[in-house]
Amino acid sequence: MTYTEILSISAAVIITLVFLFFLTKRNTAAKTKKTNPSVVTALSAFFKGEDAAALEQLKNIALKGQANPEIYLILGFLQKKKGDYTRAAQIHEMMLGSNDIDKEFKNALYSELAYDYMMAGQHAKAVALLKQESQVLNKPENIITMARSALALQSYDNAINYHTKYNKLTGKTIPGFFEKCMVEKTVNAGGGQNAAKYIKSALETNKACRPARIIKALLYMQGEKNLKAIDEFKAILEEGLLRDMNDFKNVEKAYIAAGKEAELHTLLRELTSKGAINPFIYLALADFYEYNNDSHSAKILLESYIELPDAKIIAAKEYALRYNNKLLLHALHDTFSYKCRECGFETNDYKDDCPKCAAYDSIYPK
Repeated sequence: MTYTEILSISAAVIITLVFLFFLTKRNTAAKTKKTNPSVVTALSAFFKGEDAAALEQLKNIALKGQANPEIYLILGFLQKKKGDYTRAAQIHEMMLGSNDIDKEFKNALYSELAYDYMMAGQHAKAVALLKQESQVLNKPENIITMARSALALQSYDNAINYHTKYNKLTGKTIPGFFEKCMVEKTVNAGGGQNAAKYIKSALETNKACRPARIIKALLYMQGEKNLKAIDEFKAILEEGLLRDMNDFKNVEKAYIAAGKEAELHTLLRELTSKGAINPFIYLALADFYEYNNDSHSAKILLESYIELPDAKIIAAKEYALRYNNKLLLHALHDTFSYKCRECGFETNDYKDDCPKCAAYDSIYPK
């Protein structure tokens, strides 16, 4: 079952429960209102997964002034699903102005609206909204929203304080959040003792934090400690922590700065001969062969890689493109290349944060 299917089923369950809630309330009324046929048609489209049709029909109902809170709830959900968080926020703002919702439902809307603000990039509004609503301030999901918004605003100490609060409340951590705070503080510190201190804190929390490891090596280079940088980058290669070719370019810079480029190519050959499973090691060595006009060796290398049991899809796609293997390219066309190590979300584009669970630096080659 795909993420989209799970999302749709979850939404259907939530919407159904909300309808039952409102139905129970309204059954106590003296008069029973007839259901608008347009609403039935719109909801039918929604539950069939026909999002575009449902959205259009529900918008028409709302424009005619016939929408109740349930209709706006579904409209907000469909706008979120489209990725239009600004419009979702506008819808939830309208709902909060309604007199037809009770306090409990209104509190739930505050959480929804704060999340919409955060996802729309309106981080200050997200924090301000939750701060003024004390009854929702200590909900775990809202603490996460405040922590992520504070981080986006580069208010690192506040972000860490919110994260600590979330940890005390739930016994859990937001995956990679502390490390991300430290990495960003390092980048903004621009080098020096503070930068080294922040990276040390990140690595004490997670020794395999790829961005922190790379920045640590780059800090060595800034301090003209090229041999130490090489040692760090060598470990990164051996541990398979490369996530794209930009990572490898940083490795290459260190070896070139130390006059050790030949040693890098020897290391790459050793790793590939031992069956390393990180695709970017093979792609880097193949690029080296191509640069030296040895396309034959590059082709053989990539062929040997894609025959490995644990071969990653990225190098196979690259092989198909380089050598015009239409059969292989067709077979891999709809296959995702990256996967989140935290929640399993799959994508063809790596990102710093997982789009599904927001874990930091968790998207790696499948």
